[in-house]
Amino acid sequence: MLAQDAVVQYHKGQLAEAAAKFEQAEKLDPYIPAIQLDLGFANLALYQNDPKGASGVAASTKSIVAFEKYLQLRPDEERARVYLLQTFIDTGRYDDAVAYFKPAVEKSPPDGEALSTLGIIASKSGKYEEAKGWYEKRIAVEPNNADARLSLGVLIWDYLHTHAEDLTGVDRIALSDVAIEHLGQSIKGKPNAPAAYIYTNLCYRERSMGEIDDDGRRKDLEQAGKFFKKAQELQKGTK
Repeated sequence: MLAQDAVVQYHKGQLAEAAAKFEQAEKLDPYIPAIQLDLGFANLALYQNDPKGASGVAASTKSIVAFEKYLQLRPDEERARVYLLQTFIDTGRYDDAVAYFKPAVEKSPPDGEALSTLGIIASKSGKYEEAKGWYEKRIAVEPNNADARLSLGVLIWDYLHTHAEDLTGVDRIALSDVAIEHLGQSIKGKPNAPAAYIYTNLCYRERSMGEIDDDGRRKDLEQAGKFFKKAQELQKGTK
C-alpha cells in the first residue's frame, strides 16, 4: 500500500514524498524488486532536480544503492544493469563506479565492457587521465575492437579541443598523432562507419594548430579534408 501511494505521488510530481514512501516500503520488505526499482527512479529524479545541492547528492547515493539491490534481486535482467550504469554516468559518481566494477576489472582477463563504462564515467566527470587509462586497458584486452579505439581517439580529441591553452605545439602534434593512430585502427575494424573518419578529420585540424609553418598546416588541413569528405560520403550511403 505504501508503494502504491508512492507511485501516485511520483506521477503527481511529488518526488520527495514518493521517495520517502518507497523507502518506508523498502524497509518493510527489502526483497520486492519493483520497490527497489521505483526507489531508484524516484531518487534519481530528486538528484536531477538538484544535482549540486546536498539533497541531490544524498538522493544520488540512495538511487545507486537501490539499483544495486535491484540488480542483486534480478541479476539476469539486462535493464537492471543498464539502469545502474546510466545512474553512475548521470550522477558522475566515479569513485562508486570504480568500487562497483572492481571485481570485473581485476579478474583475468578484465571485462571489456566494465573498462569501457569506467572510461565513460571518468570522461564525463572530467577525469581525463583516468578515462585514458581505462580505455587503454580495454584496448590491451581487446586490441581489435574498433569501438574501443574510437573511444580513446574521441577522448584525446576532446582533450585537445578543450585544453588548447595547456599544450605546446609539440605536445599538440604528439597527442594528435596518438589519436589519429587509434582512429585509423578503428577505421580498419569498421571501414564503413563514419564516426572515426569525422574525428580523424577533427584531429588533423587540431594537429594543424601545433604546426610551426604554413606548409605543415596546409598538409594537415588537406588530410582533414579527405577524411571529412569520406565521412560525408558514408553518411550519404555512398562508397
